[in-house]
Amino acid sequence: GYERKFKPQRMSEDKIRVSQSVIKALTDYVDDKKCGLVVERQYIKGEKIPASDVQALGNWFEYECTGALPPYDPTVPEPKLLKSGKMSVAYSRMLPHIENYKAAIEHYKVTDITPGIELKYGNIAGTADIIAKIDGKPVIIDIKTTGLFDDKWNDYGWRTDHLAGEFRPKIGLLTQPLHYKWLYKQIHGIDPDFYFWVFSTQNSHDFKIIKVNIEEELYEEHTQEIQSTINFLLHTFENGFKPKPSISRCAKCYFREGCEYKKSIPEIEEVWYSTNIKHLGRHIGD
Repeated sequence: GYERKFKPQRMSEDKIRVSQSVIKALTDYVDDKKCGLVVERQYIKGEKIPASDVQALGNWFEYECTGALPPYDPTVPEPKLLKSGKMSVAYSRMLPHIENYKAAIEHYKVTDITPGIELKYGNIAGTADIIAKIDGKPVIIDIKTTGLFDDKWNDYGWRTDHLAGEFRPKIGLLTQPLHYKWLYKQIHGIDPDFYFWVFSTQNSHDFKIIKVNIEEELYEEHTQEIQSTINFLLHTFENGFKPKPSISRCAKCYFREGCEYKKSIPEIEEVWYSTNIKHLGRHIGD
């Protein structure tokens, strides 16, 4: 089985954790969607990037529900307050969702709740929001807050029938349950159930629970993907991460100050409009 084929390797003196976030970041780097210098500083050197407003809201909500702090920031999250001292609308809107969370815990008889648990197998790791039991079976619960609660097309939209659809499965979201179930199975020899608990940030009532089932063959593929990630990291440590600047990325980059590769002027791009291409198109009235 895949358990015997995979052998955790010693990474490097940097002590990198191969998490689902690292896998996704490296995939984006290879696909030219993320700058190598950002990947290196954030995921290899462990430099902290301040949470965005959206992330801060999610961290606060998760803390209020579970009492767990983000592994990358042990500071207790505080709600954003207005000058009057009241919570901002975004935070006050989430207060009923805390009650929604508690009601669902009771309804589904979730027991043995342990928040913020690190799963670690050799170099491979991940921090589960919640590990618990439902009907005596171990489960992993991941809490999501989103403004894309019923979005079909965004890669991080949560329209359920488009999440794992054949047309465009949302790999960025589905990597997490695969990685966490794989880890738990490696460590404990049991395949746990995995649930996303998704709460809308746009209103106080849209809340859904999605159970993610994984085909057995995907565990073997994930084993190979992890090994490829390790090999790619070892190779890249020797050859260096490459900058991949773009105007849009650089404008939002936390590390842009002092970066010699940052881009603020676009390069000239060319297109060729030829007779042959024109004739391939449809004429008006055809």
